[in-house]
Amino acid sequence: MLTKLAKFVAISVVFIPTILLSGVYEAKQAGMSQERLDRIAPALSKYVTTGRIPGLITAVARKGKVVHFETQGFADVENLIPLKKDSLFRIYSMSKPITGVALMILIEEGKVRLFDPVSLYIPEFATTEVLIVNEDGSTSLEAIKKPLTIRDLATHTSGIAYSFTANKALRKIYADNKLSPYFFIDNLETSAKDGVIVVSSQKAFPNICSFSAALASKAPLMHQPGEKYTYSMGMDVLGCVIERASGQTFDVFLKDRIFKPLSMNDTFFNVPKSKAERFTNLYFFPGDIGRLIPGMANNLPSDTLMLLMDERTTSPYLDTATVFDGGSGLVSSTEDYLKFAQMLLNGGKLGDTRIISRKSVELFSRNHLGKQITDNPDYPEGMGFGITVGVITDAGLRGQHVSDGTYFWGGAASTIFWVDPEEELVAVAMTQLMASPWPLRTEFTTLVYQAIDD
Repeated sequence: MLTKLAKFVAISVVFIPTILLSGVYEAKQAGMSQERLDRIAPALSKYVTTGRIPGLITAVARKGKVVHFETQGFADVENLIPLKKDSLFRIYSMSKPITGVALMILIEEGKVRLFDPVSLYIPEFATTEVLIVNEDGSTSLEAIKKPLTIRDLATHTSGIAYSFTANKALRKIYADNKLSPYFFIDNLETSAKDGVIVVSSQKAFPNICSFSAALASKAPLMHQPGEKYTYSMGMDVLGCVIERASGQTFDVFLKDRIFKPLSMNDTFFNVPKSKAERFTNLYFFPGDIGRLIPGMANNLPSDTLMLLMDERTTSPYLDTATVFDGGSGLVSSTEDYLKFAQMLLNGGKLGDTRIISRKSVELFSRNHLGKQITDNPDYPEGMGFGITVGVITDAGLRGQHVSDGTYFWGGAASTIFWVDPEEELVAVAMTQLMASPWPLRTEFTTLVYQAIDD
């Protein structure tokens, strides 16, 4: 059920300082000012107290020490259930870097190579064509000029798109054939009555490989592989590649090779019944939701900032998953993702457990886009793209406090993480608001770097 902002304006923020891994804050030893770290949560509290986000967890580690971990606001605004340090979040596209590490594991083992044609693993891609939109609006198809590769999938240069990044013609093909592996964004059905919107969704395919085969056989590419950057479902297709190269289902591979070794016990494709009480509600900002979900642009209340989209006790994420979508499907906790980020910062190792080699992390986090893409005025200045992660190539051009070489990604519900090797720093922020217009990520980044004191 949807809820209006006015109901929550008077709700006070709940701050819960917590201790993670290191046992105590060790700001001084990590070269951080405790006084300045203490600015982070209060500075961001305005987003909670004004009803712009339901709640927020922020976490920072530097030089191997957790120096900040703060929880504020609510997991469930309607029932005033506070967020806790172990609350569970839909991380959406922050699933992508985990998929990227899974890919690097198989590359190290010689089971996959970055320049392999995708058709080696999904034969249907051998005959995929490219959609051409002519000046008069008509469309035609042309053959691909080079094979679609694993690296194309991992860098969003495949020519696959999302419904919200596709041109009109391709978007119609996706819609007509229900070409999406997700619960939300592409397969959403909505109805509105008396200011209340009911959201329901079913996944259109039984598993990730049936989706990938259908995508290859029913939808052309939006452009030639390697020609442009188009944010896409290509990383979901990587899940099928990993399944076929490893001989395991994607969820089992992630559990065996990443989650168990790192003690990421709260990361999965569906929330176990034993942990369901820790799950969070998902909200959305109605003013911008049409950008992600065109069908939801109409008939929404205009006098609110935050509406309920997926209720924590009835969410499809509580059901057994069969479609393991590595581009968007995981649920995780702040602590788990901080472990994952710290592993990357440590060169592929956490404690005595090595996931991938230092050189694999370097390849993973290095820019893979050529100048024909990054010099395009439509591509953000000072930024490249690695294997499933964005890469800062010039922090000055980006206008950010981060170091050159920082790599990062975020999720559709306004989550974010980054790894800054130069500063030996990792950070994670978790909330649950789709289509957010708020500069929360930018402010959090600035607040983290203003606390460096060495």
